[in-house]
Amino acid sequence: MERLKREVLGRGEVQDLIASAWSAVRSMIVAAAEDERSELRMRVRASLLSLGARMAQDGRLQQKVDGWVEGAAVYVVTTYRDEITSLITDTVAGWDAEHTSKKIEAHIGRDLQFIRINGTVVGALAGLAIYAVSRLFVG
Repeated sequence: MERLKREVLGRGEVQDLIASAWSAVRSMIVAAAEDERSELRMRVRASLLSLGARMAQDGRLQQKVDGWVEGAAVYVVTTYRDEITSLITDTVAGWDAEHTSKKIEAHIGRDLQFIRINGTVVGALAGLAIYAVSRLFVG
């Protein structure tokens, strides 16, 4: 039976049928996910809202989910550390410095000015303190 199953599944026609069926199912799922009024999307939304309500009230469930998320994060970081590092490094290396600084300034806006001013003031005060201390001990 096992040999017969492998022979049937190994045939090109069966593989084409499987690929075609999967493509059709995938297309239906994607279309349903994109349609805001689809049954799939409404059920997923209702399930997520229900889960959120349960998590808000159930401390044990919160702890369980926290454990799962923490375990998944640890697994991903330890297993894919090199790939994550490479992705971040390559992404940052590909940034244009001038374009990136303009984007940061546009998104942070006025806060960036306060950061610059605070940095200048703190730096000046630190420099003044170092100078005063050095003059006390030298002079």
